Amino acid sequence: MKTPVIRLSFPVPLLIALLCPLESICRAAADEAVAHADAPGAMVSSKPAVGGDYRISPRDLVQFQIFEEPDTLILQRVSASGEISVPMLGLVKVSDRTLREVEESAQKAYIERKFFVHPQVIVTVQAYAPRSISVLGQVNHPEQIMLPIEAGHIGIMQAITLAEGFTRLAKSDEVRVMRTVDGREEQHVVNIEGYLASKGAQADFQLRPDDIVFVPERVF
Repeated sequence: MKTPVIRLSFPVPLLIALLCPLESICRAAADEAVAHADAPGAMVSSKPAVGGDYRISPRDLVQFQIFEEPDTLILQRVSASGEISVPMLGLVKVSDRTLREVEESAQKAYIERKFFVHPQVIVTVQAYAPRSISVLGQVNHPEQIMLPIEAGHIGIMQAITLAEGFTRLAKSDEVRVMRTVDGREEQHVVNIEGYLASKGAQADFQLRPDDIVFVPERVF
């Protein structure tokens, strides 16, 4: 036995009268949410999307503010030297520090200089800078390796593996790593041949974002 199908028919004007109030309510709620998010004093969670141990990098877009002090709200991109300009404190080093470390340091400075009694500093990362490592020279696939946001560093062996390993001409006992620290160029020589011979007894050299790995050619 078939279940009877009941069809209800409403005049178009009645349907419009029923639906329009619902649409108006939804639109009003959405407009209110957008207005609240765009408000100058709107708060943003101080927890980064990738976890509390994330370390700020040059070119990250950072928001800084003191709770209930709207005039202190700034949005700045971290300079190549790892600094942002903070209200009343001037240039502050933030790169290679966690958000919590920057917050605590700023709070302490505001109190010591008697700008505020109990400031609640909130620092968030609004946009993450691209993070990469270049592997060049005698590897099978020289390339720029993009790092995930949560990876502050990777081992040099992993980077060589991602570049599909050494060529037969590689001088693996003198791999060079070029790095910039606080505007100064550093160069490290890594003996990967010795690391492999030690079967993991030696620590794997850790690469940082923007490092350049160069594998020279062996001279016979």
